[in-house]
Formats: sequence, C-alpha cells, structure tokens
Amino acid sequence: MRNWKMYMLLIGPWFTFILFGAKPFRRFLPTGIFSSLLITLISELSKSYTWWKVKRPIIPSLATDITFVFGLFFTLNLWIFKLTYKKIWLYIITNIFADYLFAYPLSTLAEKFGIYKLVNLKKIQLFALSLFVAACNYIFHRFIVEEERKRVTKFH
Repeated sequence: MRNWKMYMLLIGPWFTFILFGAKPFRRFLPTGIFSSLLITLISELSKSYTWWKVKRPIIPSLATDITFVFGLFFTLNLWIFKLTYKKIWLYIITNIFADYLFAYPLSTLAEKFGIYKLVNLKKIQLFALSLFVAACNYIFHRFIVEEERKRVTKFH
C-alpha cells in the first residue's frame, strides 16, 4: 500500500467516465489510445535521457509509468476532446491552460509529494512537449479518426 497515491492517480480519474457517455467515449477512444502510445514513446526517450524520474512506479521494470499514461493523462485527454472538439481555438486555449498547470504548479506538487521529479528536463520543455502532444492528438483525430468515421458512415 505504499504506492496508494499512484493507484489513486491511475484508477480515480476513470470514475469520471460515468458522466462521459458511451458514444463520445467510442468516438474519442482511438485518439486516447494514440495519445497514450505517444506518451509511452516519450517515456521511453525519458528513460534514455533521464528527463524525469518516477519515485514509486506501480511496475518498476517499465520505463513507462502506467499511472500517468493510462490514468489522469488518458482521461483528461478524452474530456478535453469531448468538451472542445470542433472548436479549435477552445481546444488550443484549454490545452495551453492544462499543460501550463501540469508543467508548473502540478509538477511542483508532484515533486513535493514524492510522485515524480524532473531531472534533465526543464518545466518550459515539459510545457512545450505537452503542447506538441496536444497538437499531434488533434491532427490524428481530425485527419485520421474523423476521416475514417466519415468514410465508414458514408458506406452504411
């Protein structure tokens, strides 16, 4: 139970999907999976370059900490898409705000509570990396997921 914080960060956010709805969940799930894979790749790079260090990962042998990738990050990503998709400026502003909160005050809190610590990555770099991921997510959803959805809908 010494990892209770990590389990809460993994499981807790999933309870918000009770309010999400099945149809939007299915619509944005491919983008959530894509985003999680992208974060997994970044985590692998982080291991090589020691960008950050997770203090007590749930599975210590993995470079990717599943707590963040499939917990708070995954759920927040789907919520942002549900609430802002098709409103590009709202999506951009929401991501700037959320990524700023993550990179600055939340990273400081995470370090204080012994969850993770930035090592060879500055907060401004984490902020930029988060914005890059948000842009990739939007492009993936708009030009791959939605185009496929239109194509499938056209033939039914």
